[in-house]
Amino acid sequence: MVSQGSKSVPREAVVLVHGLAANRFIMAPLERALASCFGKVLNWGYPSLWSRIEQHGTSLADFLRLLDCHAYERIHLVTHSMGGIVARLALGLFTPRRLARFVMITPPNRGSHIASRLAPYLGRICPPLVQLADHDASFVRSLPPPQVPELGIIAADADFLVLEPNTRLGCERDHITVPGLHSTLLWRRETFEQVRHFLEHGRFHRAA
Repeated sequence: MVSQGSKSVPREAVVLVHGLAANRFIMAPLERALASCFGKVLNWGYPSLWSRIEQHGTSLADFLRLLDCHAYERIHLVTHSMGGIVARLALGLFTPRRLARFVMITPPNRGSHIASRLAPYLGRICPPLVQLADHDASFVRSLPPPQVPELGIIAADADFLVLEPNTRLGCERDHITVPGLHSTLLWRRETFEQVRHFLEHGRFHRAA
């Protein structure tokens, strides 16, 4: 702990960001697990369905600006699904001075084939579906890679929403595939252990 006036504040903060059609509840198990290892865990929520991803990225950037005013020595990001894209946009607008490590869980970095199928029918009421399509000219594929110190990506081996190759960016420090589905991965102990290990060491844990 470090002292800030008469108060003691944690040395590290972890910001959680959920994905499309979800809320902070889905990140709650991970929040509780990480709270036992890190000083401050902030489970950030946003109305994911009805606005374009840029709007959410702007909101997250504003949140990170406020967080950057605190005396944390390191700030980490942990995202699920579309939350990773929201965070990429946020970091393009504002990067905390002490940003450390960024873990993406099942991110559609190169789009989702399911989003491509649903976009013609639901894209007008749910704009992110259009943006997350997996064709070459899609919004998400046009984004520049994130400029972060250390990026780790976790894919699910039974993910029917985001295929493993589409989670990759090419600039990540480490990438691992673990057992689970797209969303239930968040509730598996192995996922927590891999997130914790990356935040602590900058790499995922692999058995010798």
